[in-house]
Amino acid sequence: MKGRALSGRVVVVSPHLDDAVLSLGATISQAARSGAAVEVLTVFAGEPASQAPASPWARRAGFRTEGEEVRARRGEDAAACALLGARQRWLAFGDAPYDRRGGEEEIFSAVAEACAGADVVVIPGFPLEHEDHAWLSPLLLGNGLPGRRLGLYAEQPYAYRSGRPPAVPDCLRPFVSQGATWTRLPACPVDWVRKWRGVRCYRSQLPLLGLTRRAGASLHRMLVDEITGGGEAVAWLAAPER
Repeated sequence: MKGRALSGRVVVVSPHLDDAVLSLGATISQAARSGAAVEVLTVFAGEPASQAPASPWARRAGFRTEGEEVRARRGEDAAACALLGARQRWLAFGDAPYDRRGGEEEIFSAVAEACAGADVVVIPGFPLEHEDHAWLSPLLLGNGLPGRRLGLYAEQPYAYRSGRPPAVPDCLRPFVSQGATWTRLPACPVDWVRKWRGVRCYRSQLPLLGLTRRAGASLHRMLVDEITGGGEAVAWLAAPER
């Protein structure tokens, strides 16, 4: 897969309503332009009808309830995925600190069902600093997530800010063979432009993530770092046992 667009049916598992595009937007765009059927599966996409008070993070973005945040962020995600040529799919589980609305078994089953029959499935893999990411990825790998080809992706902007090369976190080592190595997926200029435009759809989140002009144009610097580094980072895993 190195140096080639992903092909067939591709599922990018995104904990929140922005992770997939921030991390693999150029790869998603290139795969879609090459004929792949790409689906962005957001696990903690929330409940649009919820009247639960907004989380501290959401209140910083001006939202008053979980439902208000979810409706706005789903709209942002739909616009971003459309720009990249991907289909979005949302599961109504809650991110921290909201009610999860499901236990480990229920969440794994829902993700596994959505990934069944996929040619490629990629999930968050580095640095797993966010508590939702660090909870989800071990759950998926530990229970045998289906997919003919499984991969980890470097999560942005966390990987960029870490200043470290991607590596398999300790929490995933029990599920990852020692032969798993990180590689870069180069993309065409048009795909980097689409990623830039796609990321900018997440207007409610960019100030909180420090990806605005006021923050020193760090979105631009992050993309330049990815481009000059050879592309977005992915580690391919051994095929799961059947």
